[in-house]
Amino acid sequence: MASRTGWTDEAKAQIYVQWVANDRNVRKTSREFGIPHGTLRYWTKEWEESGPPAELNDIIANDAYEFVHHANRVREQAMLKLEELIPQAESKQLSAIATVVGIMDDKIRLASGLATKRTENTYVLPSQSDVKELMGAFVEGLVGSAIDRANEVIDVEVVEQPELGLPKPKE
Repeated sequence: MASRTGWTDEAKAQIYVQWVANDRNVRKTSREFGIPHGTLRYWTKEWEESGPPAELNDIIANDAYEFVHHANRVREQAMLKLEELIPQAESKQLSAIATVVGIMDDKIRLASGLATKRTENTYVLPSQSDVKELMGAFVEGLVGSAIDRANEVIDVEVVEQPELGLPKPKE
């Protein structure tokens, strides 16, 4: 690996785009560009804190466009090859090409700023019989509580008390 002290803005922009496309994997990106891991770690720390330098924005946008365009072409070629191999049913080749398609799709989505993961939430409602059983138990509990409360209430007779013989205040 040749040591390199100066990196051009164009090279940094390409490295930034590839780092994003690699799902921000520093090791993979440093291997692909032959850049020392520590150097790239230093840059990515800055990029994560404050984004890439402003002078790289135009170059990054152009490189990202070119990367996405190239990745789309590779994905399309893989899809054509996959379609060609389907009748022959060579499962190892099909699996490998399908993996390429998936990887390229993820890289395209990352470089385009789109989500690569999808979250699905599923909710299962109780069955009609379960709802009937639950509501029946709930009503039974309410009725039982009402009966218990009625049994605890003590009937009282209100009797007016005569006034105590306290003297009235003088006027």
